[in-house]
Amino acid sequence: MRKALLTCDNERTPVSLVAAVRAAADVERRVQLDKALAVLEWVAARQLPEDRAAEERADDHLDEMTRDRFGSQALHLAGPGAPVVEEDEAYEIAAALGLSRQSGSRYVGDLIELRYRLPRIWSRVTALDLPLWKARKIAAATCTLPEAGAAYVDAQLAWAAARTTLAQIDRTVDEAMVRFAPDLLPEDPTDHRDVIVDLDNARHGLVSIDALLDLDDALDLEDALRAGAAALKEADSDDPLGVRRAKALGDLARGQGALDLQTDSARRRPLVVNVVNGQVTCEAFVRPGLPVSVSVDQIRGWCAAAAKVTVRDVLDLRADYSTESYAPTEKLSAQARRLHPTCVFPHCQSTSERCDIDHVVEYADGGPTSTANLAPLCRTHHRMKTHARWRYRRRFDGVFVWTGPMGQVFEVDDRPPPPLVE
Repeated sequence: MRKALLTCDNERTPVSLVAAVRAAADVERRVQLDKALAVLEWVAARQLPEDRAAEERADDHLDEMTRDRFGSQALHLAGPGAPVVEEDEAYEIAAALGLSRQSGSRYVGDLIELRYRLPRIWSRVTALDLPLWKARKIAAATCTLPEAGAAYVDAQLAWAAARTTLAQIDRTVDEAMVRFAPDLLPEDPTDHRDVIVDLDNARHGLVSIDALLDLDDALDLEDALRAGAAALKEADSDDPLGVRRAKALGDLARGQGALDLQTDSARRRPLVVNVVNGQVTCEAFVRPGLPVSVSVDQIRGWCAAAAKVTVRDVLDLRADYSTESYAPTEKLSAQARRLHPTCVFPHCQSTSERCDIDHVVEYADGGPTSTANLAPLCRTHHRMKTHARWRYRRRFDGVFVWTGPMGQVFEVDDRPPPPLVE
């Protein structure tokens, strides 16, 4: 049988194989366009009246806590003059697309921007002359421009959008901003400098850092990392260069030179370790409320360097804890967050540590404050459930079943997979 299959494959010429790939790519582009057209048909059918959109645009400055009491909001996903949609319905579209509310909102907003504010570029997309991903790059860059600015970019880029580079897109948008929205220009380019330490996505005890620095600062940092990595090598470190550079950066953060490894406890931070029985990984809290999953060896090394080590009681994730009060106990909250690592709304990736702990069945309706009736919801989706038209329940098997305002049903199963049977 294997020989027959190989013979059949060999009979296909390189030309036919490339043709098959090209045909599959054409089908994919068509499917992407059909999906976009379906979303825009929904936008056209469900866009809010202009008076409602204008009224709520004035409230855009309100923070999330203040907006809670208003329930679902009018979402301005594209630039001025584009249709506005209902928030809770937009999140249902995002869930139907298999996207988080953030990614789904960006996708829908880009399509609205293209269809209503960049019509020439959109016509290239519908003719399959321009990939949708590239058109979305343009749309994402123009959504802050006034209508005249968006029209300028549309006219400048539409004729050769397929061949336009991302740098050319940026230059054209910048020119439109200078011409039509100079008040949106940053006063000083250095305003964009930032350092992002991505603690929310720590994995295996490692954290990504993204930074935009002044050139002079960057040169000094590079010199310090080179010197630190070289000093660690001279101190008989056999780590790869990248690891030594990372360690040198950590030494700089502690105010230490690469060889000046102080043991003063004043420079050490306390460490809280939560060890889960029967697992080879641990959870360490190196900052209040922020857990990271790391290996046992890493925990052992951290314990040796910490000023104070606190080992907390291991949570029994299979226990059914409860309390008579409305507010869950610390143990109940911790258990809910461990059982559900993220918000339990469809496709939401907000870490449970930043979520509210919600009663699935409302406490006022007799819902207990117990393990089986608590789940983490991020603030936005908590508002959708409490003040808008989203509803959810928990089935007997632990799966959350959500119903959106337009009647679509979504299942969220965040239970751990069963152990592999050898």
